[in-house]
Amino acid sequence: MNKGIDFCICTYNRIDYLRTCIDQLLPQIIEGKTLLTIVDNGSNDVTKEYVELLQKESKTIRYVFAHEKGLSHARNEGWRTSTFEWIFYLDDDCLPQEGWVNSALMLVEQNGTFDAYGGPIDPIFQGDLPDWLPDDFGRFEMSFQATTKLNSGFIRGGCFLVKKKALEKLGGFDIALGVTGKVLRYGEEFDLQVRMRHAGFSIAYAPTLRIGHFIRTEKLNVRWMLQSVYARHRDKMGFNPISLGQSSFNLIRTSFGRIIWMPVHLIQCMTRRNYSWQRTCLDISQPLVKTFGEWIGTWRNLKKPKS
Repeated sequence: MNKGIDFCICTYNRIDYLRTCIDQLLPQIIEGKTLLTIVDNGSNDVTKEYVELLQKESKTIRYVFAHEKGLSHARNEGWRTSTFEWIFYLDDDCLPQEGWVNSALMLVEQNGTFDAYGGPIDPIFQGDLPDWLPDDFGRFEMSFQATTKLNSGFIRGGCFLVKKKALEKLGGFDIALGVTGKVLRYGEEFDLQVRMRHAGFSIAYAPTLRIGHFIRTEKLNVRWMLQSVYARHRDKMGFNPISLGQSSFNLIRTSFGRIIWMPVHLIQCMTRRNYSWQRTCLDISQPLVKTFGEWIGTWRNLKKPKS
């Protein structure tokens, strides 16, 4: 196994974002120490042709085609076909800054005492922002100023550096989780981190791995945000479950709470100039959508065949 890092970008029909990411990342790749892997999860745009063109100019980029649809399938194909000790997963709509690769190399060469690292993620918006959008939307950051072991909590899959041996031992990402085409499914990186801790592997937060992440415009609407909340809490029950009794109680309690608070939110919408109908809809619906997702996820767990 080669020492160093294989930077793995899994992509599906997002050539414009992929180009921007590669333009920033490829000049930082150091032959022998690092590699840039593009895992194409069945794109029908010009992703393959674009990467093959880059391969004619650089030996530090490789192209992998993942036949099975789904982000977890693609990520597993990335580490299984890699010969490097470390795999660094980043999203195709991320934007690495200058010196980002060197920061990752320094981390594993000088402080490689942990088995996985993740860093802060800054949202990058395009165009005007809706005034109802939460201030922390798309942002991930912890308060630590230095590389710190995490005994709880999770680093994010869009900036996820992990040892290949951990992936090998645990079988990689759960293929029942992760986005598949346009179907929202979440939690594959959280599930992996739960299993890593149970197996004795360590996870750390590294502020030096800060990366930008484009927030696509289709996410900036109430419908998408509610769908995302539902899917995240539904899939969370697969690796962080609660009992059916607890989830049912949470759903009933939240439903009554929404009935009580709904008139308050509606009055605020009519009387406060800066309290839009979108904010009203989110404040009324999000808690209920969250607990309903948990209840559905809990019910799914009960329906699963016993192994």
